[in-house]
Amino acid sequence: MLFRGRSLPLAIAVLLLTTPAVYGDDMAEVHALFENDIRLLNAHNNTAFSVGAHDDVVLFGILSPFATKGKAAIQTLVAEYIADHARINFMTVNPEFFVAGESAVAWGHYAISETPKVGSHMSIHGRYTCTYTKIGGRWLLASMHLSPLQGYQ
Repeated sequence: MLFRGRSLPLAIAVLLLTTPAVYGDDMAEVHALFENDIRLLNAHNNTAFSVGAHDDVVLFGILSPFATKGKAAIQTLVAEYIADHARINFMTVNPEFFVAGESAVAWGHYAISETPKVGSHMSIHGRYTCTYTKIGGRWLLASMHLSPLQGYQ
């Protein structure tokens, strides 16, 4: 009985002390993957949102009125978007990240400042949600949703 009384607090202490470190590493990996995609997009690299994406990734949002399914389709869509613009700057506003086991979410607000090759400069503000899954020890983007705020469509 004395052993049980000591082992439960010890087990709880071990769980509390190790869990943040494990999720901290995962959080850092997801954060790095997310930031890399933003860097690639702003650098006009059409591999943005596809290098660290699941083969069946889904993109909802401002680039197409329909869901774009699959890594190759997203690469094509992003390449077309980049080709149509002289300048793109995607900035996150108050990004947040959450990891729960083999799933992770990144969300927040965004501001896109873009200069099309034809037309005038435009600013778009909205919300984003990126969902990640960990498969074989590697974090992959499973879905991304970009939603413009009212008045910016």
